[in-house]
Amino acid sequence: MGKTIVDKAARERIEKEVNTNFLVEAGAGSGKTTSLVQRMVYLIQSGTSTIDEIVAITYTRKAADDLKIRFQETLEKAWAKATNGQERLLLGNALQNMERCFIGTVHSFCARILRERPIEAGLDLNFKELEEEDDQEVLNEAWLTFIHHVQIEKLELLQEIREIGISDTGLFECLQTIKDYPEIRWVTKVVPKPALEGAFKALMQVVQEAKRFIPDTEPDKGYDSLQKSIISAVIKFRHMKQGNDAEIVDIFTIFDKELKPTYVRWNPASKEDVNYYYETISSLMEGTVRPLLQCWKEYCHPKLISFLFEALKEYNRIKKERSLLNFQDLLMYTTKVLRENAEVREYFQNKYKRLLVDEFQDTDPIQAEFMFYLTSENINEKIWTKCKPKPGSLFVVGDPKQAIYRFRRADIDTYNRVKDLIKSHGGDVLQLTMNFRTIDTVTTKLNEVFERLLPEQESAYQAAYRPLHSYHEDVGQLLSGIYQINVSSACTKKEDILHEDAVNIAWCIANYIKQGYQAKDFLVLTRYNEGITTYAQRIEEYRIPVSISGDITIGEMKEFKDLSILLRVFANPLDEVGILAALRGIFFGISDNELYQWKRAGGAFSLYAEHPELLDEKPEEKVKFALTKLCSYQKWVNRMLPSSAMEKIIEDVGFYPLLVNNQLGKRAYKGLMQILEALRAHEGANTTYKQGYELLDKLICEKTVVANIEGEENAVRIMNVHKAKGLEAPIVFLAHPAKMVSPEMGLNRHIRRQGDESEGYIAFFIREQFKNKELAIPPDWEQVKQEELRYLTQEEIRIVYVAATRAEKALIISSCAKDNKNPWASLLQVSEDNAITVPDDIEMECQQGQVVLIYEEYERNVNAINHWLEIGKMKTYDSWTPTENKEIFDPAIVLREAGGGKDWGIIIHQVLEKVVKGIDCTHYIKNIVRKYNLPAEREAEIWNYVQTFKETDVWQELQSAEEIHTEVPFAIKVTPGHPMYEQIQKSDTAGYPITIKGVIDLVYKYNGIWNIVDYKTDRLVNKEDYQLLTDYYQQQLDIYKQAWSQLSGKEQIQKRLLFI
Repeated sequence: MGKTIVDKAARERIEKEVNTNFLVEAGAGSGKTTSLVQRMVYLIQSGTSTIDEIVAITYTRKAADDLKIRFQETLEKAWAKATNGQERLLLGNALQNMERCFIGTVHSFCARILRERPIEAGLDLNFKELEEEDDQEVLNEAWLTFIHHVQIEKLELLQEIREIGISDTGLFECLQTIKDYPEIRWVTKVVPKPALEGAFKALMQVVQEAKRFIPDTEPDKGYDSLQKSIISAVIKFRHMKQGNDAEIVDIFTIFDKELKPTYVRWNPASKEDVNYYYETISSLMEGTVRPLLQCWKEYCHPKLISFLFEALKEYNRIKKERSLLNFQDLLMYTTKVLRENAEVREYFQNKYKRLLVDEFQDTDPIQAEFMFYLTSENINEKIWTKCKPKPGSLFVVGDPKQAIYRFRRADIDTYNRVKDLIKSHGGDVLQLTMNFRTIDTVTTKLNEVFERLLPEQESAYQAAYRPLHSYHEDVGQLLSGIYQINVSSACTKKEDILHEDAVNIAWCIANYIKQGYQAKDFLVLTRYNEGITTYAQRIEEYRIPVSISGDITIGEMKEFKDLSILLRVFANPLDEVGILAALRGIFFGISDNELYQWKRAGGAFSLYAEHPELLDEKPEEKVKFALTKLCSYQKWVNRMLPSSAMEKIIEDVGFYPLLVNNQLGKRAYKGLMQILEALRAHEGANTTYKQGYELLDKLICEKTVVANIEGEENAVRIMNVHKAKGLEAPIVFLAHPAKMVSPEMGLNRHIRRQGDESEGYIAFFIREQFKNKELAIPPDWEQVKQEELRYLTQEEIRIVYVAATRAEKALIISSCAKDNKNPWASLLQVSEDNAITVPDDIEMECQQGQVVLIYEEYERNVNAINHWLEIGKMKTYDSWTPTENKEIFDPAIVLREAGGGKDWGIIIHQVLEKVVKGIDCTHYIKNIVRKYNLPAEREAEIWNYVQTFKETDVWQELQSAEEIHTEVPFAIKVTPGHPMYEQIQKSDTAGYPITIKGVIDLVYKYNGIWNIVDYKTDRLVNKEDYQLLTDYYQQQLDIYKQAWSQLSGKEQIQKRLLFI
């Protein structure tokens, strides 16, 4: 049953008034994409525009793909229904030229414009677009290059920030923020250095007096917060340098928090004495120290801004040198060329006459300027707010109630400004409030909530309330309306609440599937990324497929938690508790009862203790087997580098096959490989296993993988709210009722977009012990911070709105005992009368679907696999490489100078490869020197090698060579009777085929003849030994020559050694 479409008049105007500019505020589920597509079709059908004159801008690539499909389908339907011959012809031509209509993201459209007119934009004709990940890599490279540069050539820059107590190690994230806002003028102000000494002396005098009343022995319940601060300050004071302002600020910061005494934990003294010191310290902090701390942070701010701007110059230099443009560059260069060049603006206005923009509330503010320049009547107007769009040239769709991407530069101020401009320039603002997604039993209650949360009239911070008019009525389906699912009051910790909520939701989904629903009917939303893996794992336990979207921290996955427990054993092999935890984990799966039986029989949880001889029962054999495994792992740890040992352990326990059972498996495993690679890059010959493990554990906890796993089509979708924009599902769960982060946490910037110039305020923090430590603040930061907080607080309401309006039939909201940390708390009042009952024995039911492998079956499987492996070990072929099997040649024993070696050879080979390819090695050489921890002065030595190489005949011939190949790998299979087989045959080949493998440094064809070149970087003490070495390496070259002859089919091949 349906209702009257209350906004029918607005929809007709959208479709038919093609010469009016509109901003359409389309509520959730209002069919805004349908309206946009219908307008595009009518533009063509009415003969107003051809398909190549229409540009449709969307927020994401996926949305663009969906829009293309919708547009084509609607065109086809219109063509099929058309009775007018002219209309049918126009629609048919459009269908045949679909590819000429641009439908995509604003960044891809900007790239198209810039590629068409790069000269006018001041760009290299072959510029490259940077994806977000690649952009991050460039920034990281720039930061490392900058730090290395200042350490050598501009040490005073580094010294300046270190003198104010700031280390460069934690500043990369600060640089990231500044990089993301290239158009912003950051507000800062040079202030005089505050005098700290007087206040410091006064504070320390009181602190040292108060220290006398603190007992030397820590009380049973520990020192209170005031005592801890006093003790910490006294210790720091003993070791500080006199007059060091940074260390004074460090002590000030110890007391810059709420401190209260617990009187029973102090030495016997009157309560008045303790109160005196507490009040005196509090008074000093409030009246003197805190104002000084603020002055100090304002004093540090311009120094830090200046330092980061220098780093940013290096980032921009690299981009310019390599002709790289990130997303912001694409927007800014396009906007600039349209603003500054009237001829270019006119050209593209004639080419693209209709601009339609979707999801405008979440787009980049620079896009607003770009839109008005591309559609303006006056092509010479350079102030975008004065650009009046041509009639019908601009159509913008958005919903300010769904503006939730402020953290990604989206700005509701810009949205409101564009809205006012469209109205003032003769356009109109339309409202779409009819909801075609959600049934009325849901929307009626949601209207109650949002009428209370949203204002009647829009403000600078918030969109106005607009009711949801549901088209579909509830017809008494099995599950419809708004429900509540409760976590038991016994769960008080966040982890316990998360676990039980995941179990409850998994049970509900499994139960509803039994009643006829499909997995794809369910959407599970969390406010943050945290917990997504927990919900996925609980649902998968019912053998229900899941599809995950979002950035997932792999350290949250149970598999990685257990891996960390296992690897921790070898950091402290004497820790019996750690060994016990590993035995109970997923890799050995030994039960508490089996561990008890082992201990009772005299067994120890140790890698070094003797195992009891009398044990022959299966449970005890399992423990013995597991401990034997751990002992073998310990031997690997003792013999190998940490990364090698850990990688071997990970492979031996079958970690990858374990991950395959999880939807995140492949991406998570790739993340682990990247972590191991990072570990290898950081470790040196003296890196201990404990250091290696701690770094690995840290990287696992920090590593995120972009899941975005499509999975099966019929799967439960799980994601955070920001990934759910534009999505819908019959049944939506709002999950994780125990995490709500205050918008103030992490608030570090505020952008003001008023007038023609945007300015920003940024405060700098670093993360220390799970807290943000404030390093530097701009002037008036407290007032600016409160202003930004108003925006973020109102955005939280919009996030709830987006989450709640995804449901078609039923919305199920998670709740716990207190709900003070529940991000969905504002919705609970309309769901509390409709609670879902979950059985108490749900845990047992959840586990029934799991496959249990008994020990006997496990043993049979292992024996079968071992038999198969033994057969596989039988030798049927051999391999040989010239560089690793030099025993067939006579060894050349010569004296070599220091400074060479394998790493040096690798460096020279890699550099020469790039030189031959014509690549500028300036920054590559700097980076490779740092990578191998060589002194900076060896850069000049590498350049000398390059110059020497360029003075050889080889280099001259390369300039006119017909073909050039560098670092050419080859593999040739030879059998008995082949000339090469007899040359390289080893005593143990026994007639097996041999695969000859190698890498030739340089192969080029000059005057029709192939030339093979092998670089040598040997640094000999005695020059006469070069001939001996030449004879020695000639035998290796003979192998290369024969191999290339067989591969190329040519017999006339020249070979040469090149000692550089």
